[in-house]
Amino acid sequence: MKGLNMKIGIKLSITIVLLLLTTVFALPNFDYQIYYGNLHSHTSYSDGRGTPEQAYAHASKYADVLAVTDHCYFLKIPVNGQSKTYLTQQAARSATIPGKFVGLQGFEWTAGSGHINVYETLEFISRDEKGDLKDFYEWITKVKKLAQFNHPGVTFGNFQDFWFWPEADKYVNLIEVGNGNWSSADVISEEMFNNFILALNRGWHLSPTANQDNHKENWASANDARTGILAKSLTYEDIMEALWNRRTFASEDKTAKLYFYADNNIMGSILPYREKANLYIYYSDKGDPVSKVYIVSQSRSYELSELSGKSEFEYSGTFDVVDGYEWFFVYIIQRDGNEIVSAPVWFETDSPFRVNYIRVGPEKPSVNQNVQITFDIYNVSENPQQGTLTVLLNGKSVYSERLSLKPYGIEYDKNIQLGKLEAGNVRIDFLVDGKNVQSVAFEVSEKVGLTILIDKLHENDISDELLSLLRKFEEQGNTAIFADTVLKDYNDVDIVLIPTPKQGGLDFFKDLMPDEIEWLRAFKGQLILLKGSDEEYFERYSELIQNASVVNSVEELANILGVSLPTSKQMTQQRKVVYIDQGHSNDYYKDKLSKLESFLKTKGFEVAYIDKIQAIDGMYLIIMNGKGYSDDEVRNIVSFVKNGGILIITSKSDYNNGGNTEDLNAILDALNSPVRFNDDQVIDEINNYGANYKVIAGNVRFYSPCSLLVYGNAQVLISSDTAKSIDSDGQNDAQPVDKIVLAATFKSGLGNVFVLGKAVFSDYDYELNKDFIQNVLFDVK
Repeated sequence: MKGLNMKIGIKLSITIVLLLLTTVFALPNFDYQIYYGNLHSHTSYSDGRGTPEQAYAHASKYADVLAVTDHCYFLKIPVNGQSKTYLTQQAARSATIPGKFVGLQGFEWTAGSGHINVYETLEFISRDEKGDLKDFYEWITKVKKLAQFNHPGVTFGNFQDFWFWPEADKYVNLIEVGNGNWSSADVISEEMFNNFILALNRGWHLSPTANQDNHKENWASANDARTGILAKSLTYEDIMEALWNRRTFASEDKTAKLYFYADNNIMGSILPYREKANLYIYYSDKGDPVSKVYIVSQSRSYELSELSGKSEFEYSGTFDVVDGYEWFFVYIIQRDGNEIVSAPVWFETDSPFRVNYIRVGPEKPSVNQNVQITFDIYNVSENPQQGTLTVLLNGKSVYSERLSLKPYGIEYDKNIQLGKLEAGNVRIDFLVDGKNVQSVAFEVSEKVGLTILIDKLHENDISDELLSLLRKFEEQGNTAIFADTVLKDYNDVDIVLIPTPKQGGLDFFKDLMPDEIEWLRAFKGQLILLKGSDEEYFERYSELIQNASVVNSVEELANILGVSLPTSKQMTQQRKVVYIDQGHSNDYYKDKLSKLESFLKTKGFEVAYIDKIQAIDGMYLIIMNGKGYSDDEVRNIVSFVKNGGILIITSKSDYNNGGNTEDLNAILDALNSPVRFNDDQVIDEINNYGANYKVIAGNVRFYSPCSLLVYGNAQVLISSDTAKSIDSDGQNDAQPVDKIVLAATFKSGLGNVFVLGKAVFSDYDYELNKDFIQNVLFDVK
């Protein structure tokens, strides 16, 4: 996120303002020391390396705190009859030396909606049995343990846009804005930063962290990224007390010191509402001066330009607290590009009711459009509450309702119709029993061009190509808006575009509601269905909404909208390339792939052998047991697949430690894969071609393969009832499997991934395996 232009969005309306008032206040008492930790790491108890004991011993040389948080779905397998959570916690306690190092134990819950760490619990919840976010929220409020949202974003999920549960907010107190174990400390991304803003605006009280998510033996030493923890001392009790009370900052610099106070209350505090806030910052990092310093609030962002160039400073200033729910935090960019994000301080009215996640529909309303306001209202009390909600439009009451909510009750997506508004600035205030609890401001513009409404509420298959098309549509003087509420009652749009659902996700969210179907059937403008990757739901939508035009591609849509894009033929020619990795010690080089190459050329493909994985514009990428991929290469692979590419990735058995399992699984992890390579060897005494390691399964020959571990929504292509798994390298790192799987496939973004326990298309194997190769892996019409 270097040089972030602060395109934060959501409720945060960015107006960079130089704060001129620098009144001096009484300095806070510095009751807290800063300790540096890594709150997210893995060992061989799941998909990492080494033992928890080794992790804590190594990390103690580089940081003050380490949490080992192995993946939950591995934890069901005991070690020598003892649970992994117990053994990890015992290792953490043994490694803890007050004043020198603190070890923490936890686990990582991973599901399609996102990944969450839970700390200091022997109990755990697994996605295998409890894979919905609702399941997790119910569990965390039952066990009452500390939790952290991990690496929120497109790749691993952002928790259904941080679906808010008021009671769960008591326990999920941390969020990663930085995550990565590459050598560069550039781990804080714009995507995670913006998701932090989104979470705050939904009502979560979260403190930012920057962690390494280690899967190798580099716990806390992979780079300089750290979570700064403000605690009274380096003891288990004080570190946990600090985490529970949200006293952290995320830093890409391992020596930066940052204190942030509001009215002498340390960051992480939740304070009673007042009209003005006295904010104080202390920063120190000798030799690393700052380039930019911002105080970011819910309502605006202030640049403190007078601090630029300083490597140590104190700052104090007075700020308006705009609403009965407001937050502030500090964001710093050092001259070397490193970023630091502090915990917020919150100012909140004493009303038990909160209003958050305010959405204006359309996002950019014009005078010709009916405006609606959608929001969540909830009770933060453990007791039932009643009150009166009043909504003001530019100071005049337009809505009133008597409220009654159960303990921690919430009403999602309450909707108020404001009708057509005059052009100009608009302010909406939400009052409960006369107390301002929230507000939102926006601008109403004059109507120009056509307005297209795009559905994004039903797991819609919205590609980068479609977004690019919509940008071009707007550049031609039109307006594109996304449905943020129920897909109905947008009375002043000319076109409704529904990208039908994508493969994967939850069917519950894909289904159109009866009133949505009724509105769409009655819509008098142009209604368009754009085919998504979920074939079943495409057919279902087509049957339900027969008055819609159906288009199968973005190119067809561009023609309808009158937007010029490259022709389908041009795009196909650009993409009809198979890239074959040769630069990472792959199993087979081009001299052993002549038969595969000949077949591909008969299908009209160009075959390109590459040594480095850069931006890929072809259709296929083949990786055969490669290793040593850089972080940039992994990101390029993920981007290739997410944008519609097909990845074929293979490993092999652990005989003589030959499979590059760790490196390959790192690629699969980045794709949020439901499939992983096992660190084992598959043998078959019955179905083989000359030796037990020459396995035949599904009429395909695998020369010394490893097995696949399938955890989620993947299609098994080849399995065996007679083969079995052995730990050939004797490292005790093979996961037990009930049935041998040797080939599987899954969707990731717009693309597909084929995972094979061994490459099956070398010249040695091609003729015997060509039906599978030609009809499954390269089934190109």
